[in-house]
Amino acid sequence: MLCAVADAAPVVVITGASRGIGYATAERLVASGYIVYAGKRCTSTMDNLGPLQEQFPETLHIVDIDVTRQDEIDAAVATIMANEGRIDILVNNAGVEYWGSIENISIEEAQRLFDVNYFGPTRMCQAILPIMRKQMSGRIIQIGSRGGFRPVPSLSVYSATKFALEGISETMATTLRPWNILVSLIEPGPVKTALDFEAPYGSHLAKDEDPYAEIFERVGLLDPNSPIAQEPEEIACIVQDAIEAKCPLFRYQTTDAIRRQAGFRMVDITGLSGVHEWEKILFREQSAQGCYAPAK
Repeated sequence: MLCAVADAAPVVVITGASRGIGYATAERLVASGYIVYAGKRCTSTMDNLGPLQEQFPETLHIVDIDVTRQDEIDAAVATIMANEGRIDILVNNAGVEYWGSIENISIEEAQRLFDVNYFGPTRMCQAILPIMRKQMSGRIIQIGSRGGFRPVPSLSVYSATKFALEGISETMATTLRPWNILVSLIEPGPVKTALDFEAPYGSHLAKDEDPYAEIFERVGLLDPNSPIAQEPEEIACIVQDAIEAKCPLFRYQTTDAIRRQAGFRMVDITGLSGVHEWEKILFREQSAQGCYAPAK
């Protein structure tokens, strides 16, 4: 287990923890001995987190974090620091999704997607990075998507938000090195969550008026019973692996199929060659290899 202070359980903050990947990650980490602050919107159900808190009353704490609201983020971080005095791990999981083409997604819906999926993690990092830099340690786990390097045609703007998250995460992986803060990006495909299987269709065009609808039907909307759809617990396991690895990868694809797809898009599917290239340019006086696993 990652442990920055001797005999102290690591403190982890997870956004979007009321269900799906966020809840599965909270459940796995708290059962493994972490102190978990499970962030949720104030309107989210407590059906999952309530019973989990009863099971782990001393180490599972529920905090209101709407990642689009700076006041809630600041209040939650202040509460955590008052209680624990440190934050060791941030899991940026909160996300939203809309189906549809560039024409079908309204500007308001596109802004909502970027506000949650890109600016949300950015707000969280801006609030927590000063703490991690002062500690001279930390881990940031970004829940990205296969759509961040291989966009799905029917998830146009959603894919754009994940491309943006990939870009900022790669720059962070390099520039945060002097403070021993490591960044990893998790890239799942379809996961059996409400995000994937209950996402609304864009509203700018009625579906029967959408010229792209026939094309999207060929792509196929997701089926939760599909053999390629993963359970949230599978992703949570990979998140824990990334947290606890002494030398983590930058990119983690969550299935063999996604790794093969990444291989067509990127020569180095771990993303480490790009990180090491910038490390050599920016930090020549330090070890060229850094704390990340060596690129293969």
